[in-house]
Amino acid sequence: MGVRDRGAATTTRAVPPAIVVRCAEDAAAVLRDVLAGVEEEGVPVRVELVPGGDARDAATLAFAAARASSLDVGVGIDREGAGCVQHAKRPEDRPALTGPRERARLLGHNAARLVTGIPVKT
Repeated sequence: MGVRDRGAATTTRAVPPAIVVRCAEDAAAVLRDVLAGVEEEGVPVRVELVPGGDARDAATLAFAAARASSLDVGVGIDREGAGCVQHAKRPEDRPALTGPRERARLLGHNAARLVTGIPVKT
């Protein structure tokens, strides 16, 4: 029986499935509402805060978030609090849903519903 060379031990942790929310740092109040909507639907979520200068428009943030999500769904929140929900398989310039800060909780619900296959709320 020979000795096996295992080489350097590597540990890789799988990223758990979750919707990714990319949010401008100064839009925390809107972020809370989006997270509440997603969590009420029972879908896991991961937040990535974006420094103010890098917080482009919500659609660009949402597309990047969708591509980073193992569930292919992302939410972007820009500096003004506007929100956007995107699916990674949709064209970047055609987001699934958009809305003002007043509808942030609804956007969270609908992002989760894209994952679960339940019809979106209006």
